Amino acid sequence: MFLKAEDMEEALRGIVGQLPGWHRKQTQRQGKWRFVAFSTSAGESGDTMLHKCRTALGLTGRHCNELFIHKSDLLRERLELHDSVIFVDDFAGTGQQACDAWRELAELLPGNPKAFLLVVAAGERALTRIRGETGLRVLTAHVLRADDDIFSDKCRHFTSDEKDQLIAYCRKADRKSPRGFGDSGFVIVLAHKTPNNSIPILHANHDRWRGLFPRH
Repeated sequence: MFLKAEDMEEALRGIVGQLPGWHRKQTQRQGKWRFVAFSTSAGESGDTMLHKCRTALGLTGRHCNELFIHKSDLLRERLELHDSVIFVDDFAGTGQQACDAWRELAELLPGNPKAFLLVVAAGERALTRIRGETGLRVLTAHVLRADDDIFSDKCRHFTSDEKDQLIAYCRKADRKSPRGFGDSGFVIVLAHKTPNNSIPILHANHDRWRGLFPRH
């Protein structure tokens, strides 16, 4: 699966547009709304996606600045039950990063506003884990299931022999995680970056292998 920039923007518009209480016009929104990059440090994919989200929603004007804030601003916003905060990122593969980040984020939301995690695509395993271990409501346009793991018995796109050949190449590309991070086995590439849950022959970049979509 390859998601172009236009595909990602369309997904962002579609998801946000369906949220109850949201409206582009401030006077027609229910409660306060804030969009935040889902990043643990500066320069991660969440920062890129927050900008894409703002552009996709057509909220680039100065009068919309209050909608898009930094994580460090959350506490002073004093968001309450009737308010909404949307954390924006690109992909959730296993849910580990989201669950780790939630421990810190929850402390910044003492008023218990509705908290959403908006991602363009997510693995089914990640959705289950995030929903079970955090207070985040995950929103996504594309769900990758067991049959999207190319090494799974449920994947019918490749024969057993072809899968054996693929894993051999993947081990050459990445000896430690030949099936992708978390053994996800996904074949997904985003316009700006390839998730590490994708198989390494797509994104590995070193002396022994050069993928078509390197992460760095």
